[in-house]
Amino acid sequence: MRTYFRMAIVAAVVFPGVAVGQTMEPAKDCQPGDKASYTWVLNNKPQQLDLECTEGSDQEVHFVQKVGGRNFEGAAIKGSLRLVKAMCLANGQQCAFSPGLDFIGLPLQKGKKWTQTFTVTGETFTAEVTQERKAERLEKVKVPAGEFEAFKVSFSGRIKGVDSKGNPFSGKEDGTDWFALINGKISVVKTVYRNSFGEKASQELTAATFQ
Repeated sequence: MRTYFRMAIVAAVVFPGVAVGQTMEPAKDCQPGDKASYTWVLNNKPQQLDLECTEGSDQEVHFVQKVGGRNFEGAAIKGSLRLVKAMCLANGQQCAFSPGLDFIGLPLQKGKKWTQTFTVTGETFTAEVTQERKAERLEKVKVPAGEFEAFKVSFSGRIKGVDSKGNPFSGKEDGTDWFALINGKISVVKTVYRNSFGEKASQELTAATFQ
């Protein structure tokens, strides 16, 4: 069976944000030393995933994801917080997103919809993805780290690409992300995901220490 990918970030990239009513907007930047831990379940196998923000640049927020003795580099554009590299959720590969993945879509507002097309390059594949996202509502979500008021963002996507051997593939994906504010910073507290290749993945926040 081929292993494909999840087009969004696997861990809680810690992003600036502030929630007012049904809106979530930029506020505080990720700081070096901000940390989060998750239970990441890939095809029914749970693993611990740790994230830590590192020194960034004038244009980007940088972070590292650690799982199973391996480190993955992550980066997102400041302001828009467009994801440009991270670990793919559905296969644990280092992935790059061009021109980037707007998976948060700030400012988040109830009912906001956006569509995007981007290229994902992993270690064993390259694919073009067209993804539709919708910010549904704020709701309470309980995870091992506690109970959070989180913005629910659902998504669905169409995938078309080739693997490292040149074999073409195409399929669909769907899932949901929940974003919450922790010490004024937006974090993914929960994700559920599946695709038409038979892959399933989820993550839940177990601990967070933000400056």
